[in-house]
Amino acid sequence: MFAPTAPLLALDTGSPQVSVALDRGGEIAAFRVAAMERSSNQVLEMMREVLAETGTRPADLGGVVALRGPGSFTGVRIGLATALGFHQALGLLATGVSTFEMLAEAADAAEGSVTLAVVDALRGEWSVQAFSGGQIPVALGDPALVAGAAIPDLFDRLGAPPEGRIVAGFDLDRLAALPEWPREVRWFTPDAERPLAVVAALRASEPSLVWDAGLLVAPIYARPPAVTLPRPRTPVGPA
Repeated sequence: MFAPTAPLLALDTGSPQVSVALDRGGEIAAFRVAAMERSSNQVLEMMREVLAETGTRPADLGGVVALRGPGSFTGVRIGLATALGFHQALGLLATGVSTFEMLAEAADAAEGSVTLAVVDALRGEWSVQAFSGGQIPVALGDPALVAGAAIPDLFDRLGAPPEGRIVAGFDLDRLAALPEWPREVRWFTPDAERPLAVVAALRASEPSLVWDAGLLVAPIYARPPAVTLPRPRTPVGPA
């Protein structure tokens, strides 16, 4: 059973800003954040530091949350695998939350506004999901691949007021440089004072969070993995 006062660990390993945070009783007790590197050791060391700082043993945790993307293909899978390992080895509650949702929640948009959570999908496209403003954002549709120049039109389609248009994501300079953007748009990128793991850890303390370990094996990708399935082989009979 989930104990609301038990420490909760959150991991974001797929964003350009890797972070780990520990929530205790609805407050952040410790967190670490660093630029992404090509190493799984980075997040493991950050976890060790957070647990040591708070005097928490892995077995003391009430649950583990990992962001499930979209983001770095390898990074997302490292975080999900780490959370799944805690779940399987220690029997902890575990779940995954979408990076889109955490971006929208971090943007802290007011009621009536619309936040477009965006992740660069390369090739001139962005993976985008829209959310209504509020304490817990509500998705206004499924994620979709959208050409950068077409993203501003989404605000009009969703009826977003001019003063309530937010774009949330990382590495937004190229997107903001496009001439189609209205001047009223607010650009939001999480900073090192409140990285996405902090947002996810606080979200984990909310009773409305669904704890589903099955989400740890269901990463969200900006676009389907580029793989070519092998052709079926035709059995060769005896000569």
